[in-house]
Amino acid sequence: MKGFYSVPLLLLTLFQFIFTGTALAGDPAKVTGKVTDKKTGEALIGVTIVVQGTGKGAVTDVEGRYAFTIEPGNYTLDFKYMGYQTKSISDVIVKAGLPTSLNVIMDEPSSKALQEVVIKGSFKQETINALYAAQKNNAVVSDGISADLIKKSPDKNTGEVLKRVSGTSIQDNKFVVVRGLSERYNTTLMNNAQMPSTEPDKKAFSFDIIPSGLIDNITIYKTASPDLPGDFAGGAVKVSTKDFPDQRFLDLSLSTGYNTQTTFKNFYTAPPQGKYDFLGYDDGSRALPAAYKNAAKGNYTMLEDAEKIAIAKQFPNTYSSGKQDRKGHPPVGIQFSAGNSWNGKRNNRFGYIFSANYNNGNRINLRTRSEKNITEHLFDYNDEQYAKTVNLGAVLNLAYNWRNNKIALKNFYNNDYSNNFTRRTGFVFDNDNVQPRKSYNNEVTQNSLYNSTLEGQHVLGKDKITVDWNLSYARAARNQPDQRILSFKQNSGEDFYSLTLSNENNPNLKEAGRVYTRLSENIYGGNLNFAVPFKLFGQSQKFKFGGVKTYRNRDFSAIALGYATAYSNTQINLDKGVTPENIFSVENIDKYKILLAKIDLNNKDYTGTADLTAGYLMFDNKFTEALRLVWGARVESYVQELKAAGEQQQRYNNVDVLPSANATYAVTDKSNLRLSFSQTVNRPEFRELAAFRYYDYDNEFLIAGNKDLQRSTATNADFRWEYFPGAGEIISASVFYKHFNNPIEQTNNGNSVLSFDNARSAKDFGAEIEFRKRLNFISHSKLAENLVFYANAAYINSDVDLPGVNGNKKTPLQGQSPYLINGGLSYAPVDNNFSVNLLYNRIGQRLRFRGTDAGLDTYEKPRDVLDFQISKRLFRNAGELKLNISDILAQPIALYYKFPGTDKTAYQSGHDHIISSLKPGTTFTITFKYNFLSGTK
Repeated sequence: MKGFYSVPLLLLTLFQFIFTGTALAGDPAKVTGKVTDKKTGEALIGVTIVVQGTGKGAVTDVEGRYAFTIEPGNYTLDFKYMGYQTKSISDVIVKAGLPTSLNVIMDEPSSKALQEVVIKGSFKQETINALYAAQKNNAVVSDGISADLIKKSPDKNTGEVLKRVSGTSIQDNKFVVVRGLSERYNTTLMNNAQMPSTEPDKKAFSFDIIPSGLIDNITIYKTASPDLPGDFAGGAVKVSTKDFPDQRFLDLSLSTGYNTQTTFKNFYTAPPQGKYDFLGYDDGSRALPAAYKNAAKGNYTMLEDAEKIAIAKQFPNTYSSGKQDRKGHPPVGIQFSAGNSWNGKRNNRFGYIFSANYNNGNRINLRTRSEKNITEHLFDYNDEQYAKTVNLGAVLNLAYNWRNNKIALKNFYNNDYSNNFTRRTGFVFDNDNVQPRKSYNNEVTQNSLYNSTLEGQHVLGKDKITVDWNLSYARAARNQPDQRILSFKQNSGEDFYSLTLSNENNPNLKEAGRVYTRLSENIYGGNLNFAVPFKLFGQSQKFKFGGVKTYRNRDFSAIALGYATAYSNTQINLDKGVTPENIFSVENIDKYKILLAKIDLNNKDYTGTADLTAGYLMFDNKFTEALRLVWGARVESYVQELKAAGEQQQRYNNVDVLPSANATYAVTDKSNLRLSFSQTVNRPEFRELAAFRYYDYDNEFLIAGNKDLQRSTATNADFRWEYFPGAGEIISASVFYKHFNNPIEQTNNGNSVLSFDNARSAKDFGAEIEFRKRLNFISHSKLAENLVFYANAAYINSDVDLPGVNGNKKTPLQGQSPYLINGGLSYAPVDNNFSVNLLYNRIGQRLRFRGTDAGLDTYEKPRDVLDFQISKRLFRNAGELKLNISDILAQPIALYYKFPGTDKTAYQSGHDHIISSLKPGTTFTITFKYNFLSGTK
C-alpha cells in the first residue's frame, strides 16, 4: 500500500490532461425521453417529435425512446402519432451541457370520428403526468428504486440499497429478505438474465458484490405473472444497468472515509500476503501442495505414516497468532465512467456505457460470545475480527437502434475479495472447572461474478407485433484457499496453553485444521417472447407468449484436513519456545510425528446440473377504461442431477403448471386497486442436496445437506390500494397471504449440525404501507416544496409446521421479521445543486438458527440504523462533493437465545440470553466526483 494514495492524484492529473482539450469542443445540448400510452403504459413506437420553429426533431424507437441535439433555449415540442391526439409541450428549457429529459404520455381520442385535437401542456405538467403513468400502469404488485434515489443514499452496494424498499430487509448485509421470506425464496435477474447462487452453503444471491453506482434501477416483483420465473415466493429482484446515456460523459470519482471501529486502530494480519491481494486476486501461494494432490489421486488414507508425515512438511507453515504491523488505513475508492451516444441517418442510434471501480479498505469487528443452555453456562469468548477487503468491478454496455429494432450487449463483472483473521480468547465452563481457551482463524474468500447478455427487441409489420429475445451467460465463482484453524486450551493446574492432537482416526478440524474449497457455476440462458396487440371491447389488448431455456452446471470441491499424530494422543505445550508460528515447523512435525488426516464427512467433491425448460401464455386484457386483467399460466419442467464420488447419482424431475392473475381497477386517474393470485415453486439448491459437511468457525456450526429434499409449492394472494397524489409521490396499503406445501427450512439435528428438511406446511401473511409526499401541503414556502418525507412499514406473521421427535414444533419462518420500518427526509431543490438526506431503518427480531426439539432458538435482536448524506455540486455542476455518515447510532448486532416461558419472540431482558454481540462502528465517507465533459456546448 506504500504510495497507494498517490494513484488517485496521478489519475486525476492524467484525465484532466487528456480530456480537457476534448471537452472544449463539446456537444450541443441533448433532449431525451420516452413516449408511452396513457392507458396501458406501453411504449409508442414511431411517434414523430417536431421542435416548433426549427428543423429539429426525432422519431421514437422500439422502446418508445427518442433523442436529439439542439442549441440551448426555450422550445415547444409537438408529439404526433397516428390514432392519437397530438400533444404540444411548451416551456421546454434546454441548458448548455445538461441533458433535458421529457417523458410524455399520449391518449387515444374518445371517438374515431373526432377531428384532430391538439392537447397543450407545459414541461412541468407533462413530467408529472409521465410519472403518474409509469407508477399506475405496472401489471403486477412491485416496488423499486431508481438510480436517482440510490444516489441520495449512503449505500455502497446493492445489498444496502435494497433495505430501503418497502417490505424488504437485508440479512448479513447481503441477502435480501422479502415479506419475511428468507433469501432462498427469492430469484435474481440481471438485465433479464437469471443469476446463479453465489453461496456454497445456501440458495442465495449475495447483493453486496454489486456496487450501487453501476445500477440504473432495481425492481422487486412481489406477485407473479406468467412471463416471470416460477421459482420464487418472496420476490423476483430485477437489476438493470443502462445502455444509452442521456449525454456524453466522462466521470472520475474518488472517495475515502473513516470508521470509528477500524480507522487508525491497531490492525492484525496473518501470513501469507499474496502479491496480488491488493487487486483482490489470490496469487496461488495458498494452493494445496502438489505432494498432497498427487497422493490424493490414490488412496491417501492407506499411505504409511512416514509418507503422510513427509507430505505434512510440504504444507506452508503459515499459522500465526497475528502480527500488528500497522494501523487500519482509511478506505480508498476510485470509479471511472464514460459514455456517449450518436444519432445516425434515419434516426439510427448507437450508444455505449463503460464503468470501472476499485475499492480497498479494512474492517475491524469486536464480538463477544456467551453460550448458555437452560441448565448451564458453557463458554464466554471475545473475538477480534480483522478483514482486508478489495472490490474490483466493471460494466460495458453497447446498444444500437435502427428503425423498429434494438440490439444491446450488456456485460457486468465484479470481483470481491476478503482476507479475514480472527483472534479468539475466552473460557469454557465444565461444571466447576474453568478452562481458558484461545484460537485463531485465517481465511481468504474471493467471489467473482460475470454476466453477459445479448438482447434484442423488434417490432414487426403494421400490426406492431413485438418480438424480444436474449441470450445470456453468467459465471459465479468462489475460492477459499487454505482456511487455517488453530485452537489451544489451558488445563487445570497448568500455566501454559497446549494443543492436543488425536490419532488420525479422530482428527478434529476445530482444534487444528486446514480447509480448501472451490466453487464454480455456469448458467446459460435463452428467452424468446412474442406480444401480439389486438382490439376487444373497444379497448387495446395484448396476447403474449414465449419460452425460456436455462442450463446450469456447478463444480464444487472441498478438502478438509485435520492435524493428527502417529501416536495415540499428543499434547504440544506452548512453552520453551513453541509458538503458534512454529508449532508445525519441520522440527516439530518430526518430533511429534504430526500428519494430516482426511475428515471424510467434510471432504466432498460434487457436480450438479439443472435443466429448465419453460413456456407460458399470457393475456393482458382491458375490459373497460378502468378494469385491466393480466392472466395466464406458465409451465416449467425442471431436471436436476447431483453426482458425488462414491455415491449414487441423485436425480430430481418435476413438471409444474403455474397459473397467475393480476387485476387492476383504476378507481380514479390517481388511484388503483390491485388483486393478485399466483402459484409458484421453490426448489432445493445443489448444496442443500449434497451430503457434505462444512464447518462455520464464526458460529461453530456444521452445515450438512439432505438428499431427500422435495421441491416446495406456494399459493400467493395480494390486495393493494395505491394513490399517487403528485409527481414521485405515493400512498399505498397492501395485504398478502402465502401458503406453502413442503417448505424447505434449515433445521438443527443436534450436536451443532444444521441441515435442511421439508416442513409439512407454512403460512406467511401480513400488511404493508408506503408513504412518499412533498411537504408543500404544510406550507407553500420553497423549503416545504423541496422537502420530501417518505416511510414504509410492514407487519408480517409466519408459522411453519416442522416435524420433530417430540411432536410438531411451530416457529416463524427462518429469517422472518414481524415488522420492518423504513423512513427518511430528503431536501432536494429542482436545480439539484444541494441536497440533504436523513434515512432510518429498523427490522424486528428474526429467527437466525433453530434449536433442536428441546433446544433454544436463536434470534437476531432489532437495531436502529440511522444514515445521513449531504451533497453539493461544484464548478458549474461539473463536480460533486458528497459526505455520507452510515450507521450513526452504531448499535450492536446481537443474537439471543429465546428461553421458554413466553410465547413472544421479542427479546426480554433478564429472561433471554445474549449469545453474540458485535460492534460495527460508524462510517464517514467523503466522495468527490468530476465530469470532465460537463458544461460543454
